[in-house]
This record gives sequence, structure tokens and C-alpha cells, in this order.
Amino acid sequence: MAETGQAQSVGVVGAYSTKYESRSQKEAHEMIQEVATGVFKTVDKGMSPEEVDLIIVSNYSDSFGNILHTAPLVAHYIGNMSATGFRVENACASGTTAVYLAWRMLSSGLFRNALIVGFEKMSSVGSSAKANEILMRTSSPEEYRVGAPFMTLYALMAQEYMSRYGATEEDLALVAVKNHENATRNPLAQLQKKITVEDVLKSPYISKPLKLFDASPLSDGAAALLLSSEPRKYTDTPVYIRGVGIAHDHPGVYQRADIAAIDAARRAAEAAYRMSGVSAKDVSLFEVHDAFTIAEIILYEMLGLAPRGEGYKLIREGVTSFTGSHPVNPSGGLKAKGHPIGATGVGMVAEVFWQLRGEAGARQVSGAEVGVVENHGGTGATSVVLVFSR
Repeated sequence: MAETGQAQSVGVVGAYSTKYESRSQKEAHEMIQEVATGVFKTVDKGMSPEEVDLIIVSNYSDSFGNILHTAPLVAHYIGNMSATGFRVENACASGTTAVYLAWRMLSSGLFRNALIVGFEKMSSVGSSAKANEILMRTSSPEEYRVGAPFMTLYALMAQEYMSRYGATEEDLALVAVKNHENATRNPLAQLQKKITVEDVLKSPYISKPLKLFDASPLSDGAAALLLSSEPRKYTDTPVYIRGVGIAHDHPGVYQRADIAAIDAARRAAEAAYRMSGVSAKDVSLFEVHDAFTIAEIILYEMLGLAPRGEGYKLIREGVTSFTGSHPVNPSGGLKAKGHPIGATGVGMVAEVFWQLRGEAGARQVSGAEVGVVENHGGTGATSVVLVFSR
């Protein structure tokens, strides 16, 4: 889907996130309450809960956290039962879908201020096997029927990409090494430990060529954003949504014209760039959906950072490193920051918000002016791309 016209002056004015963890001691409702109330404290000029007229909650599955009907719960926690609220699910792209919908509604004039809450407590199911069974529900019925987990589907994408273009397992490992190092600078990250290429290559194969260290972890966490159609009422340094794009592809990897691509991301990026008037070369930093290392390399190409088939050269040359010309995932990405599904896209936007305001601490990208988020669902059947600037 291609958006038309120019984005209105909708801006992010507040952001809050829990630390992402493998097994949080907090219940899902406690995480929701923490971020829903905590985000108001981050607004420079203050915003009262009564000023929020739209609530959108992002959550992948009630199997993770055992809770539904969360919009009125958020309204209860902030003490505003007059706001309109609902929950959104769009697989792993649920969080940015919530941002997209809020932007749509605010820029149309239907609402003034939106509170977005994303959460997931994946540890509640007790085992990775059970978690994977739940995650497989986002695939095509045919892939689900044969029990194909995400790791295997991304492995098919990796095999095709590597055989066609010459990328190696060492290139995939470099993505993991980069994002783990970035996460050591992020106090919110789940995996704050440096690893080496050798560590990745020695980790066990889960689905060849992908290994254990090629995959993002199961995570617990929550994040919240405040968006406004009058952003300067609440802060002198809002971060504006300049461009949006959302696109879809066939749900099954086997159904797609090119299984070595994430075509929905390419089309969503084209729409977002067109609306914002920027191109990849203008972007200071990217937060992308590196659920598996191969995805980040493919996304370099889908987002216009590299020609088709040359994305792996960027990781070899350090272009996407923290000190490179186009840093990718300075937060640590899904790979090391963590991937609590409903919170993931919301947290990615929060990271760009902090980066563009110069508030990212030790992971601050110098001179950050424009940030891009790419967040996709399943193996790329949905992609949302958002362009932000000061």
C-alpha cells in the first residue's frame, strides 16, 4: 500500500520502556501499568492523562501474558475512562501498526493525543517449544500445518540469498557481533554481553545455515509512547513522523516471487521515503527488524542502503556499525536488545525518539537528525516503515 500526500505535524512527545528480560518478575498487567503511567513523566512540559483521547494497545497473543481487553485496563490505570481505546495485532509488526494507526487518526483530526502501549510476556508459556508453536500461527496455513518454525523459514531465505549472492555464515555472524556490542551500551537491553564471530560460528545449528546466535531471544517487556497533533504544546523538541508506509506480501515464504527478499519492506520504505522527501542516504540511523541475522542484511537492500545482492558488503565494511556512516540498530536490535513482540515496534520508535533528541546516552549516534524504523511481521508478510526527524 502506498500512502499519498504529506504527513501532518504529528509528533512523538514522550517515551518510556521497561528493561527487556528473559524472565521478568512482573506480571503482564504490572508492566502495562508501569509504562502507561510512566510515559507521562517523560513529557517536557507535562501532559495530563485527561488530555489523551485515544489509546491503542499492541500485543501479539494472549497466550503470552494471559490477558486481553487491555485498552480499558490502560484507561483505568491512567484514570481516564473517556478515551477511545482498542487493541491491535499484526504479528511482530503490531507495535508499529499501532503507531501507524495513531498517526492516521491524529493527522485526520479525529483525535488530538494518543497513548500507545505495547507489551508481551513470552516467558509465561514456560518453554521455547511452546513459544515457537504460538509464533508459527503467523505463518501461512500450509507452513503451520507442516510445523515449520520461523527459524526454518528464515533459513530458507538465508540459503537462497547466500547461494545467489555469495554471502557467508561469517557475514551473518558479523550482524550478531555488531548488535551484541551495541547492546552493551543500552541499559534496557536483554543481552548485554559482547560475542565474537567464533562464538556465533560455534553455536549449534538450529536450522542450517542459521545457528542459535543468529536468532533473537524470547523476551518480556513493555514500552509506551505519547503522540500529539499539537506536539509543541508539550515539548520544544518533538520528534515528527515525516513518512509512513505499510505493505504486505503472501503469508508463506514459498508463495513469494523472491524468497531472498522482504518485498513488503521495500514497498513500505518506498512509500515512507516518498512521503517524507528523504532517501536512505539522508538517514542518520536505522532500527530494523533483525529477528534473525539474515533479515538485517536483506533489509539493507530493501531500505535502499545497498544495491540488490550487496547488503552483506555493508556489514563487512563496517558501514552499519555504531561508528559507521549509517548505524543500524544502535539499541542492540531485536537480536540483543530483545523481542517482546507487542512491545518491539513501540520500543524501536522510542529508541529513535531518544536518539533524535540526543538522549540515548552511551549509544547516542552523533548528529542524529533523521531516523527510520522497519518492523515486520511473520517472515515479512507485513512491513511497517516510519521516517522520523526533528
